Amino acid sequence: MAETTTYLADINDLATLTGAAADNPKLLLALRRASDRFIDAIGWNPAYTPNDTIVMDGSGTRTLLLPVMHISAITSVTIADETTADYTANLNAGILRRASGWPDELGNITVTCSHGYEQIPGGLADAILEQAETQYRALAGIQSYALGGRSITFGAATTVGVTQKWSDAAARYSLGARA
Repeated sequence: MAETTTYLADINDLATLTGAAADNPKLLLALRRASDRFIDAIGWNPAYTPNDTIVMDGSGTRTLLLPVMHISAITSVTIADETTADYTANLNAGILRRASGWPDELGNITVTCSHGYEQIPGGLADAILEQAETQYRALAGIQSYALGGRSITFGAATTVGVTQKWSDAAARYSLGARA
């Protein structure tokens, strides 16, 4: 099964920022890398996913933390293949609570839900664009460059750090930021 690429910002916006063509392979790579890094940083993919089936282990507690947030609809919840409506939900935070608790068993809970953002929030997209632009402009392997005396210093690796905007967006959309 082929994995689809998730872009958390518009390639045309990145093309405008950099002056490169929207189909430039290096530009597409920078946007994919920035998007993938953000998904890894927050622990879930904030792009809209309809009718996603999530299989989870029961926790033995009243609270079940789903590995997604910003849920728009829960289609079904099953425990050991039996559908239940005996739960309350905080859809934005991806939390299900059950008064009698969730059974402590492996892979016994299945939640089918739609989650993520149909339109990525502006602050999140802006952080992705900023990171992708930095990655696009980075010269791989070159640590410093002087023009007059023709001096080039090569480093072991090019490091692209993150900005405060990135850190703030990651903190806001992280699974750890649940309400």
